[in-house]
Amino acid sequence: MHIFLTGEIQVGKSTVIAKTLALLNIIPGGFKTYFDSDRECPDKSLYMSSAVGPKLFRKENAVAHFSEGQPPQVLTEKFDIYGIELIRSAKMNSNLIMMDECGSLERNALLFQEEIMDTLDGSIPVLGVIKQGSRGWTDRIRNHPNVKLITVTEENKDGLPENIFYLFARMIERVEPTSAHC
Repeated sequence: MHIFLTGEIQVGKSTVIAKTLALLNIIPGGFKTYFDSDRECPDKSLYMSSAVGPKLFRKENAVAHFSEGQPPQVLTEKFDIYGIELIRSAKMNSNLIMMDECGSLERNALLFQEEIMDTLDGSIPVLGVIKQGSRGWTDRIRNHPNVKLITVTEENKDGLPENIFYLFARMIERVEPTSAHC
C-alpha cells in the first residue's frame, strides 16, 4: 500500500510526513520539493532534492521559476532526469520512498510520471503528497489501486502520524516507533 496526503497549502502535510518517519525510525529515499523563504514572493523558485538531504537552494536544484504575471517556467528535464534518478536510487537503497510533492508542474515530465507510476506498481511503500486541486496526471496516482489518499486538515493532522505509522508498520522492517513505551 502507498499513502498520499493532500490538503490546503501549509496545513502541515510535510510535518505529518516528518513525524511519521520519526515514528517509523526510517530514512526514506525519494524526493522533496520546496521553496526558499521567499515562498510568498511573486518571483521565486521551486527546488528539488533528496528526501532526507538538506534543502539546497542552488540553481541546479531548481525545477521551476515563478515570476509575477507569468506562467511558471517549468524545467521539465530536471524532473525527467534528476527526479527519476532520486526515485531509482530509492528503489535500490530504501524500504520506503518519499514523494513530496506531485502536482501540475510535472504535467509535461512524461518520463518522471511513468517512473512514479512504475514505482506505485512495485512493492516498496510510498509516502507522498499530491498538491490539492491538481488534476490531469495526478489523477492516475489518486486512482491507483494501491494508493490510499488522505486529506490533511487542522483537525486531523496531529493524529495522522501515528495512524500512518500503523498502516506502514507491518510493511516495513522497523516496526516499533522510536517514541514507544519510553
